Amino acid sequence: MWFQITVVSFVVLFWAILFLAIQSGRMRRKREKLTREFLRSEDVANHVRQRPLEEELFYVADLGKLPPLPEGDPYKVERAAKRKMVRFTLQASNVELKARYGRLQLEYLAHYEENFNDYLRALTKWAEALFLENNTADALYILEHAMEMGSEFRNTYKYAADIYAAAHNTDKLDELLSKVVFHTFRDPATANHIIEYIQGKIRNR
Repeated sequence: MWFQITVVSFVVLFWAILFLAIQSGRMRRKREKLTREFLRSEDVANHVRQRPLEEELFYVADLGKLPPLPEGDPYKVERAAKRKMVRFTLQASNVELKARYGRLQLEYLAHYEENFNDYLRALTKWAEALFLENNTADALYILEHAMEMGSEFRNTYKYAADIYAAAHNTDKLDELLSKVVFHTFRDPATANHIIEYIQGKIRNR
């Protein structure tokens, strides 16, 4: 009886090892195929001739829609707004961008996108200052504008959550949580932090 159990166990173990080996081989071949395809796409993209950037790519800030800037513009919102900015409404890989516009344009696009992030950062700092001055109406208006533009800064969402919670606006808190959950953050840790913060406000409402 003991011998039969040992034989059965050996057979099961053998087939399990064989199955894992086959699966491992398939995964390895799949990774190798994806790597070859990526390198091929990268090589093609690196040889694309430079193409002009469409005007639709660029974002032009309209400060007239926002509250009046404080004297001296200590948060440098106006300076940031004057820079050339690109706002990507759809995530695109570097390979896709190079294939579309050429390798040299990729550096310009990265710079213009960082300008856009600087603008959103300046807006968030301005809103934070207004919040601390208890001017929550103007602070919230700026924060909601930054969120509409796709801000990925934690404080943009955290201060908005604070304002909604203080006003007992549960619908806005739920809406804010949904916005964050469905927004594609480049840093998942940032998204998780914001979600946990908003959930804490919802639990305490």
